[in-house]
Amino acid sequence: MLPSVTMSAGTPGEAEVGDHKGKRVAVIGGGPGGAQCARRLAEAGVDVTVFEPRVRFEKACGGGIPARGLERYPFLLDTGLAGKAVRECLVVAPSGREARFPLEHPLYVFSRGALHSFMLSRAATAGARVVRARVVSFRNDRGAWDVRAAAAGGGEADPFGPFDFIVAADGAAGAARRRLLLSTSGADVSQGIGYYLPDVSEEFVTLKFYDRLHGYLWVFPRPDHSSAGICATLGALPVSGLRGLMDDFLKSRYPAAAVEAAERYAALIPGAPQDPGSERLQGDGWALIGDAARLVDPLTREGIYYAMISGDLLAEALCRGQPEQYTDAWADQGARELSWAAAHGNGFFDARFIERLVFLAAASPAIARVLSDVISGRQTYRTLKRRLLLNVPLVAAQLVRRAVTAPLRRRDS
Repeated sequence: MLPSVTMSAGTPGEAEVGDHKGKRVAVIGGGPGGAQCARRLAEAGVDVTVFEPRVRFEKACGGGIPARGLERYPFLLDTGLAGKAVRECLVVAPSGREARFPLEHPLYVFSRGALHSFMLSRAATAGARVVRARVVSFRNDRGAWDVRAAAAGGGEADPFGPFDFIVAADGAAGAARRRLLLSTSGADVSQGIGYYLPDVSEEFVTLKFYDRLHGYLWVFPRPDHSSAGICATLGALPVSGLRGLMDDFLKSRYPAAAVEAAERYAALIPGAPQDPGSERLQGDGWALIGDAARLVDPLTREGIYYAMISGDLLAEALCRGQPEQYTDAWADQGARELSWAAAHGNGFFDARFIERLVFLAAASPAIARVLSDVISGRQTYRTLKRRLLLNVPLVAAQLVRRAVTAPLRRRDS
């Protein structure tokens, strides 16, 4: 038999109680979204099983959660979860111009392995059953789902079920999305390459942009190492090209031996559709959440926050006995913001825009504050242009003051 973990139910959560008693839910994938959904369901008394074969969860991503995520999920600041509060950001333009500015609201960066284990443990503590196995197939037989899953080491798949509802939370490359939608979409997909850099942990995050690259490079410091990586639209560059950009940048700032010895990862990263109503999130007896549903910021490629929100929204709809309300709930929470970002991505990654933005951020505290709020999630994309324009008079005054005082400072020195 496959290993599983079952623990006593915890304190009920905030999900509304509806017609869900006696229902059984299978969650395929135990990342932040799947684990959050499972915990909320278990807290409300739903019989929920999470299928997650991975024990080590490292991924090609930074692992950063913005301030708005910590406000919504304060339990992430639990002392048992190792994280690093980062209070500065370094942005490097394609030309090499730099701007380093404070983050008024710190960005918390977590080890993905630690975060996943923490979230899955919370789900198990609430009463969810965690099965360490990979789902190899599932089918709906007269309204009930039968699932077959095999242990990570191989062997014959064991049957599970029947289940009343299937939650696909196994990521952009997971098989559940393909099976449920009966197709795969290659649109708006990015290629990500990640580097695990041991013994490298700075006090600032680094974001590096390139000319004609719809993506960026990052270095996110964690408590005892750093997560570095680069992403770009799938097919824009071969993997070797992305790796070359990554290696050149890292070797210019860190010991070459540390870069050459770095453990590396690769992953496909979905992007939000430009039309918020074009993506199907659910059907009869099933729903997609997180990366599996393409609920990812198309500019930053950040998905942890949106995965957890979607897990919450689906759990709440299921607990009300009205799962069909999940799609509308997501539309109200974040679909329009991400779709706007998807439609304006080319302008955002235009080298001329990035160069001007970095120049102004280095010269103007007002613009630096705007960027700080973008990173923290307090500044929406849809009102970003308006706020930048409103700061033009202040920025002009700051630039004039800088031009006048610079010669005086040089003379005094």
